Amino acid sequence: MSRRPLDKLSHALRRQAQVSSLQRPSKDGDVSVSESTSTKAAGGGDGGVASACGISPSNTMGSDTSHPATATTTHPSAGAKGSEDRIIHANYSLRHALARGAPETPLTRQVKRAIQQSTGKAEALKALQVLLQADGDAPTAATFKTLSATLLQHHVEHRVGHAAFEKALTDAVGYEGDRWRHLSEEERSTFVNYTCRTTERWAERGSAYNKLLGFSQEGTDNEVVARVEYQMRKCGVPVSASSLADLMHLDVTWSTALHLYNFAGELQKHAPPPMEMTDRLMGLMTGYKSGIGGSRPWMRALALYQQALVSGYDTTLTTHTHALDALWRSADTFHRVHSLLSSSHQQWVWKNALAITQRVQDTPRLLLTGDEGCAYAESVVKALAASGRWSVAVSFLGNMDISNMDLSFRFLVPTAETYAFAMAACHTAGHAAHGEALWTIFRETYTLRSLHSEALSILLQSLRRVVRTSPIVGQLVEELVTDGKGLERQATVAALQLLSSRYVKTTEQRWVLAAKLLDMYDANPWPQQPQARKTELQTVFRCCHLISVMEEPHGKRVILQLRQHLVDVFGGSSAEVEWLDDTAIYALQVTSNWREAIAIYDAAVDRRKPEHVPYLPIPLRQAKIMLVEALARSCMAMKEDDEFFLVDEDTQEADRDAAVTLTQRALAVTRAVFRPDDTFPHHLYAELLLMQALSATTSAQRKLHAVEAMRHFSQASAGLIEHRLVAHTATALSLTEVHVENALLVGHATLRHATLSQRSDRRRPNNVHGGFDVVAW
Repeated sequence: MSRRPLDKLSHALRRQAQVSSLQRPSKDGDVSVSESTSTKAAGGGDGGVASACGISPSNTMGSDTSHPATATTTHPSAGAKGSEDRIIHANYSLRHALARGAPETPLTRQVKRAIQQSTGKAEALKALQVLLQADGDAPTAATFKTLSATLLQHHVEHRVGHAAFEKALTDAVGYEGDRWRHLSEEERSTFVNYTCRTTERWAERGSAYNKLLGFSQEGTDNEVVARVEYQMRKCGVPVSASSLADLMHLDVTWSTALHLYNFAGELQKHAPPPMEMTDRLMGLMTGYKSGIGGSRPWMRALALYQQALVSGYDTTLTTHTHALDALWRSADTFHRVHSLLSSSHQQWVWKNALAITQRVQDTPRLLLTGDEGCAYAESVVKALAASGRWSVAVSFLGNMDISNMDLSFRFLVPTAETYAFAMAACHTAGHAAHGEALWTIFRETYTLRSLHSEALSILLQSLRRVVRTSPIVGQLVEELVTDGKGLERQATVAALQLLSSRYVKTTEQRWVLAAKLLDMYDANPWPQQPQARKTELQTVFRCCHLISVMEEPHGKRVILQLRQHLVDVFGGSSAEVEWLDDTAIYALQVTSNWREAIAIYDAAVDRRKPEHVPYLPIPLRQAKIMLVEALARSCMAMKEDDEFFLVDEDTQEADRDAAVTLTQRALAVTRAVFRPDDTFPHHLYAELLLMQALSATTSAQRKLHAVEAMRHFSQASAGLIEHRLVAHTATALSLTEVHVENALLVGHATLRHATLSQRSDRRRPNNVHGGFDVVAW
């Protein structure tokens, strides 16, 4: 060590000893002489030790506080007069530096400045690599602290934009002059942390390729954080918890953050990690998903919440917010059509949400204001929506500031996601009117692009429950597609599902919107797990086939373009092309052309190898029922298109013959498709028989087919017999609807028993009126 720093320290110690001697009472004059002598000896010797006698413990502590570069310890070998009161002033800066690791060298300070002046994460890591490759030098705790703070600053600048970050920093300083432009490292780090916490909840997550897993993973900074953590462990320096917390705020997964959390626990074995790290880890375990997505271990998050309550630290409002998010994550499929939650689980979510909100109310220091208060209110609405309490969610939203006026007496402003989950709760319960009212209020403050991608997909998925009753579905989907801003993958799939419904009305043609949605879907990374990829692509292809059939003949362009794209990218014999061909069976749901229906079934089932039939996207029995339904729709469409009062008798006769022929063909196909061991669709076969009866030319044939239809109705479920079928049966039999309704609905069990008994007893004559003899009218 050079001579100059020791000279400065010796002068400071000598001055402190002189001040101490002046403050001593006059009766200790002889002691002052000895103090002066020892001080001179210390100054002329090593310049690191000075004795001061007669100083009380309070004065000693005050001396240490006013001069942070010194520390007081009692000398063990003092033999002169008053040796029990002698105090040694050690070099506290040197001792603290040695305790934290190796002292900083010129190369270490140069690397630290290079890290601070870097323009990106890669450049900062490259500067650290220079220090790692040097001989005799190693990173210190201060180096890692600067690195983590700089990486977090680059991350925040990339998230909000460099210009917006500098503007926010200038606004925070409040003065644009040169006098206050320079900020210390601590001040800049504090501002970066504040900006990061206020924006990370609703920020879109990135993804990066994981070499070990072999596919992309959520989070773009997982590899960066893993490398920095490895160097921290390798160097063995006691890294501060704030440095680890800064690394956790980067774009990482919860598993990477858990490694840092455990590392912080290893550094301080007798104290849990700080509450900031717990909050961040819980946020990653329960936060929104983007792009590739990932797992959300909500049970682990609730366990961390219970540990935080007994850790001794003061819990923050963010801690309770993430606990409510964990409750929502346990039931985050509440909005889906085919994912109904059990009432017991909804009651569990409701009970725990009440307990968390009551704990927040019982803590006076937790104020429901600002960004944290708005996030907390959003989590409350999410938990209420997951528990099925849509009315409570709407009333809670009404207590917030939902007006667009400048002045309000309420403290909390609902976020865009708060509105979205309240609307999703209403749609899940089937209340389209309440959802439409909330949509009107939402449009006054936000747009659909204000929502997080996962919240937007949840809102779109919930609209599938009210697609028949809500008039805003088509307008909403069309607005998303035509604004030219793109969509995330899950939102694109939800929009395609809505567009494939025949109840959605749009001003632009469906196939045009579907082509744009396919381009948006192709712009996103596709699922990489085999089963998830197959399921999602089959959903997309099914929607395209439905839209293609509904938009004939122009809708065929969508399938042709999609098939050509798949062949160009994956090849003609790829699994993706096979899935596209297999999902053509779904076109039977909406087609009304009997030729096309038979051709689709023949291509998907009859021409398929028997060993490959079980690999259809739907069971074979469902495909058969869809075929019969398509044939019934085709017969009904031909009957409805007949306008006998506008054509001559010959044309009427030809159309009637065509309808009879089609009905007979449909009955023959139904009998040929279903084997004796299959579940026969009696209600569909009976409907076809009714159509044949109404088209019959003689009264005897009409009654014969109608009685046979009643036999098949008796073997089907009574809930499938609609009023129009009762009216058609009464017309064919020349009876009143009351008589037929009593036989088919009221006496359904009696009629079924008679039918089954008549089937077992073949010796009974089968005349026209045999089906009515056993029915008590």
